[in-house]
Amino acid sequence: MNCQICNGILTPVKTNDVEILSCDQCKGFWIKRGDLNKLIMHKAGDLEFSSVDHHMHKDTHGILKCVFCDDQAMIKTNFIGYSDIVLDFCEGCGAFWVDPGEAEKMQEYMNKIEKSGKKQTIIEIIYNILYSLPKV
Repeated sequence: MNCQICNGILTPVKTNDVEILSCDQCKGFWIKRGDLNKLIMHKAGDLEFSSVDHHMHKDTHGILKCVFCDDQAMIKTNFIGYSDIVLDFCEGCGAFWVDPGEAEKMQEYMNKIEKSGKKQTIIEIIYNILYSLPKV
C-alpha cells in the first residue's frame, strides 16, 4: 500500500503497544480508533472524542481516503478543538492520518496544557461538545 501524501510505502510498525501504518518516506502514519489516546501521553480524558468536530479545516494536503474503510473520504478536524493541529479523521472507522511531525506537536501541546495546570471549565467542556456536533 502506498502513502497518499508522498507515494512512499506504508509499513505496519508497533510502538508503545500501538500498531500504526507508517510511511517509510514522509514519516506520516495511520492510526486506528482508540490508539491516539495510547500514543500521546496525557492525563486528560479522551483526546480523540475531544478532537472530532464537523467544521471545515485546512491543512497542507487535500482530502484523504481512509485505508481501513474502503476509500471513505476523511474530514479535517482540529486536535482537541483549541490547537492549530489539523488531523484527518475517518467518520466510518475512527482512524486518523497523522502528518509528519504532528504527533510531536500533539505531545508538546498536551505537555504545555498539563504543565500550566489549566483545567477546562464546565463552559469549555459544554462548548467543546456542542462544537463537535454536526450542523443540521
